Amino acid sequence: MSAIKPVTVRILDKDYKIACPPEEQAVLFRTADFLNQEMQKVKRSSQTLSTERVAVLTALNIARELIELGAPPPPRENTADLIQQIDAVLEKIARTEPRRS
Repeated sequence: MSAIKPVTVRILDKDYKIACPPEEQAVLFRTADFLNQEMQKVKRSSQTLSTERVAVLTALNIARELIELGAPPPPRENTADLIQQIDAVLEKIARTEPRRS
């Protein structure tokens, strides 16, 4: 297994550094590109949505599609890790997004 190194992905015109083993980088880039496209679709539907709201609506849309396709839910031990990662990204977005008046 290769050393995990941070790589940069761009989502909604913001760069995010993600720790990723080299052998998984191609799938990370494809995943980030897919997520960016889906978030752009949601953002275009309403220019007044905050980035956090765009992220939540996009996650719900993707989760719905997976459920409709019959995808099994992730194992519980992975779910907690995923929730922590999502929370960290949402916190970062909240810190960098300008406050609306």
